Amino acid sequence: MAEENVYFTNQKQPHAIEPGAFVLDLYRLICMVTASREVASHGLTSPAIAMMQEGFFKSEVTRILISCATGLRIRFDQRPQGPKNEHKDCGKLFPSWVNDPKRVEVLSLREACNKIIHATGIRFDVVIPDAAMNPDEEGLHYQPYLYLYGSKNRNDWRAELSLIDFARLGAVSFKWLAY
Repeated sequence: MAEENVYFTNQKQPHAIEPGAFVLDLYRLICMVTASREVASHGLTSPAIAMMQEGFFKSEVTRILISCATGLRIRFDQRPQGPKNEHKDCGKLFPSWVNDPKRVEVLSLREACNKIIHATGIRFDVVIPDAAMNPDEEGLHYQPYLYLYGSKNRNDWRAELSLIDFARLGAVSFKWLAY
């Protein structure tokens, strides 16, 4: 086995990330969360559709978020001058939510990536139609928010992530970082 030789340069060779695939995943994320209610309503009359949403929604959203968060962090680190979108708001961060639940900060795109990557708990924002009279949770659908939990420096944190804002800012950042 031979390691690739880099000719004519002394520069570091960064990860080769094709932004198009990540932007496509972010588009899929938006489609999934905005269509969730409609898909759930079709699932009321089609067990196959209900089974697909139950079986794939959470895992696919999680896969897209982890993949895109990792790709964005690598790109941010490769280009330290970074885009201005890196600091834009895509949710709320409660950095010490157990001890100081009223302390809230803006969840920047970069910090959202960190929280997605390091989360030890994830909860989806669900709507259960007629919850009191619907023990089987038929028609359950998802809102475009995600709640992430973890700890940093012995402080338990909680993040409220807007999936729409994450996708929008992430797509712009991938596009900017491609140049």
